Amino acid sequence: MLKSISFCLLSILLTACNSTYKKDQQSELSTVVNKYIKTYQARNNFTEFLSYYDENVVMEDMLYGVKVDDKLAFSEFFNWEAGKFQVLDGKSTFEITQLVIDQDARTAVLSGVFNPFSYNEQQLGPWRFTTILKFNQAGLISYQQDWINYFPRSFVSEAKNLNTAR
Repeated sequence: MLKSISFCLLSILLTACNSTYKKDQQSELSTVVNKYIKTYQARNNFTEFLSYYDENVVMEDMLYGVKVDDKLAFSEFFNWEAGKFQVLDGKSTFEITQLVIDQDARTAVLSGVFNPFSYNEQQLGPWRFTTILKFNQAGLISYQQDWINYFPRSFVSEAKNLNTAR
C-alpha cells in the first residue's frame, strides 16, 4: 500500500514538473513574440528589431517577390532609415487582429493591418497582412514569410514569382 501511495505521489510530482516546464516554454515564446510585436509596432529602434532575428534568417515577401537568405540582406530590405516614413493619426505601425503561437512548432502567425502611413510623402495603407514567424531553439526568428495586401498594385507589378524560386 505504501508503495502504491509513493508511486502515485511521484507520478503527480513528475507530471506537475513536466506541465510547468511546458508552460514555461510556452510563456517564454509568447513573451518573445509580444516583445517583438511591440518593438515592430513602435518602429523606433531598428537595432532592437534586428536582435530578434537569427544571422541566417530566411525571409520571403510572397507578394513583393523578395527572398533574402541572411540577416544583412534582411536588414537592407527592412531598412527603417531609408525613405521618410510616418504613421498617420498617431497610431502604431500596425494592429494585430489575430495571433496564434504554436510552441511545439516554434511558430507564430500574426494577422492584422498596417495602419495608414506616408512614405516619401506618398500616403499608403491600410494594408492587411499575415506573417508567419518560425523560431529556432535560441528563440530567434529563423524564417519569416509575409503576405501583405500592397496597394497600389504598382508596388508589386514587377514582383518575382517565389513559387518557382526554391
